[in-house]
Amino acid sequence: MRHALRLTVALVLAIGFASPALAQPQPQITITAPANGATVAGPDVTVTINVTGTTLVPAANATRLEDLHVHYVLDRDTAPLASGSAPIPMGDANIVHSGASSNTFMGVAPGPHRVAVILGLSNHVAVQPPIAPTVSFTVAAQPSAPAQLPRTGDAGSPATLLIMAGLVGLVLGVALRGGGRLRLGHRR
Repeated sequence: MRHALRLTVALVLAIGFASPALAQPQPQITITAPANGATVAGPDVTVTINVTGTTLVPAANATRLEDLHVHYVLDRDTAPLASGSAPIPMGDANIVHSGASSNTFMGVAPGPHRVAVILGLSNHVAVQPPIAPTVSFTVAAQPSAPAQLPRTGDAGSPATLLIMAGLVGLVLGVALRGGGRLRLGHRR
């Protein structure tokens, strides 16, 4: 009986001390923009996230391994990045390490794209099990710029200007040469 009582007390204490650790919520990330399947104007695309269960810390400011940040990943295979087997690489414009809840990818080409947001430790290794939501979206074709209309007084090309100057010279020459014969009111 004493043994059963000790075991019950030990079990109650173990559950009592373990439950706060078990009760901590797992971090979650939701991509709020762009929406999955959306068509966006582009060429600049802003990805916005909502993070719960943790506070993001820029990797440069991290003081503990558990200081988490995100990796915005555009059009890359995320399986090796989210595996936790190696750090997520730096130096790729399509992989952005950040402590911010949004990131803008500049100059995204028209067409279909995929973005993932991978939660990582301060050493840039993805947390395990991976937290890496993904959405697909399309960047709309950009309208072509309208042709510039000629400015007022713009001759367009030198040939047009030369033809106009020639016509003006011809008209003036005919008028001046023929003007002596026309007797414009002067009599002798």
